[in-house]
Amino acid sequence: MALSDQLTDLANRTKQLEDSASAARERNGVKLEQQRDKLDAAMQKQAEKIKTDAQKGEAKARSWWADTTERIEERRAELHDKMEKNKLEHESKKAERDARDAEEYAANLIGIAAYVTDAAEYAVIDATIARSQADAFARSG
Repeated sequence: MALSDQLTDLANRTKQLEDSASAARERNGVKLEQQRDKLDAAMQKQAEKIKTDAQKGEAKARSWWADTTERIEERRAELHDKMEKNKLEHESKKAERDARDAEEYAANLIGIAAYVTDAAEYAVIDATIARSQADAFARSG
């Protein structure tokens, strides 16, 4: 996928995040559950793509991406399973604890997303500078 296409995809994903945050503020449970189900499928597909792409890269990067994706997917599944189990139990203390865990996880992932977004921007700038230098050398040589 071309760099500009990836940036467009990131912008679309950011818009989806804004829509989800808006639904959360409105406490629109049905809309949030629909969005969560849609995201679950998309995230599983993206996790597989990351693993496949990482396998094509250097061993160190491949290992880091695979491990990171696997940990995020495991934690997401754990939280989802825990919330589904406790949804049936309706125990106030457990529900409160689950909510805090889910909020903390979301906040942590937002921090990671912000970092990765900044890293992606840095990489885009670095790639553009490198391309400009390569083109300049090609013209002069």
